[in-house]
Amino acid sequence: MLGSALWTTLGPHFVLLSLLALGLGLYAFRRRPRKITVLALVLAGCASIGSGFITGTIMAATNMAGGNINLLSSLFLRSMTAGGPDETVTVATIDGRPLQAAIYRPALSQGAAPVLMYVHGGGFMTGSVTETDADLRWFADLGWLVVSIDYRLFPEGAPTWDLAPADVACGAAWLNSNAARLGGDIDRLAFLGDSAGGNLAINLAYVAARGEVQSDCGDVPIPSTVVVQYPAVDPLAIYEHGFPVRGFEPRMLVTGYLGGSPHALPDRVRAVSSFTHLHDRAPPTLILSPEKDGLVPAWSVIRFAEHAQQAGVDVELVRIPFANHVYNQIAANSLGNQARRSITLRYLAESGLAPKSSH
Repeated sequence: MLGSALWTTLGPHFVLLSLLALGLGLYAFRRRPRKITVLALVLAGCASIGSGFITGTIMAATNMAGGNINLLSSLFLRSMTAGGPDETVTVATIDGRPLQAAIYRPALSQGAAPVLMYVHGGGFMTGSVTETDADLRWFADLGWLVVSIDYRLFPEGAPTWDLAPADVACGAAWLNSNAARLGGDIDRLAFLGDSAGGNLAINLAYVAARGEVQSDCGDVPIPSTVVVQYPAVDPLAIYEHGFPVRGFEPRMLVTGYLGGSPHALPDRVRAVSSFTHLHDRAPPTLILSPEKDGLVPAWSVIRFAEHAQQAGVDVELVRIPFANHVYNQIAANSLGNQARRSITLRYLAESGLAPKSSH
């Protein structure tokens, strides 16, 4: 669990450290050959081969998916914060609480910019509209209008399984009415989401494409495409098979969101499960799935992609090897985040959603 959480961030550093150890071992062996220096050489050699293989595999998988990684850049880790949004607005006031959206205005764009609506993760319990601030700014700097949507998180004893989806729908309706004023082209819209946000983004997009979503905030637009990472598509799989991290236990998260055990609340499970909303008019979807995901079991995401394809959805599944949940969120220029950014960039461009000035 720990190793898979680190490779996509520190893989290149482990390669350098193991090569340094190998060099020191060779130096010591030449000066005074002993069993201990031979052992050091063997261990350092194994570490160099292993770390090089893992790092190379991550890079190869990224290249095969149409992305790219700058290995030198990945050695100098940068924060996931980038100064915050250009503007934070209140989309609506619900039960006395402001529903907010963080706006990142497009740069380098010619004419109306394509629009990215992002839904953050956090197990439906935590997270914020700016938790991936560096990524949101990165896409805006390339010419997208980026809007990160808020939604109600569950406090203890107050489930939000029906409230969070309604909030995201409200945010999308607000964006539908305000995109042009913000410099965006709502007809060139993608929904993005991570983890819990991936669930909310998929469900809203698929229900909207079937014409079955309603919001008191206005008309909900149908996105041209959906891009999600490690989406929580199957709450029952997360509840039964998710790896228990202290303070972020899958059973606690699913129970808190639904208001009880999923076995006792099958109707609520059905409502929030992304399998429920599959149909052949759903927007094309890119799913990035870390192969070692312990929180959202990778096999549950792969199974969803297979079911979606069988239902007629145009789904592209990209597996990120040696990677765990939030593999991309530790550092902005890590191996994992460079993979996430570049593969998403390629997919959006192929979907006709690249800014006119983007290369």
